[in-house]
Amino acid sequence: MSVKIFYTQFNAENKTAILTQWLSFLPIKFRDIISRYKMEEDKTRKLLGRLLLIEGMRDFGIPNISLDEVKYNPFGKPYLYDHIDFNISHSGNYIFCAIAEGLKVGIDIEELKPINFSEMHQIMNATEWLQIRAAVDPLREFYRMWTLKEAALKAEGTGFLTDPDKVCVKKNIVYIGNNNWFCHELFFDTDYSGHLVTSETQHDYKMIKLDFI
Repeated sequence: MSVKIFYTQFNAENKTAILTQWLSFLPIKFRDIISRYKMEEDKTRKLLGRLLLIEGMRDFGIPNISLDEVKYNPFGKPYLYDHIDFNISHSGNYIFCAIAEGLKVGIDIEELKPINFSEMHQIMNATEWLQIRAAVDPLREFYRMWTLKEAALKAEGTGFLTDPDKVCVKKNIVYIGNNNWFCHELFFDTDYSGHLVTSETQHDYKMIKLDFI
């Protein structure tokens, strides 16, 4: 079993150059999807997510994937092959793509931004809110729990059609129904929080930074 995380960054100065240089490499269908976004930042995130997937699959020995081959489960989770799973997440200026061979995978990253906890009440259960409010840094603890849950829900393939309050977190395992998801916290930028989850106990994963400009 193998897990690799491919990631990249962009900034205000290079996002236009990235779009100009790379957008034409995508199939027309995906170019059309990206063109519907109004903000250049959103277009850049979507584009880079697809480029990470293409480059990541090459690293796994599949050099000629076509994004037109991407399929979706009934809940909208994308997939390519039965033996290789992938998941993409982006927030702020970072884009991540986790690819796993021989197991299922989910990933979520979030930029740490101020939030009103009262507006997020339904996302955590009572025990988790106690843990968050008791933390030295409640905001960081909230995002730690949030990315952990979202990564598991993405791996599960149902996303937020599953009530996040029904997702049980105990130490480094997330329980969703009869499925267990094993968690790995990602440390890449102090202004962000992130988690990788896998369907099997996986102690070894590799993070690979790619540049597209």
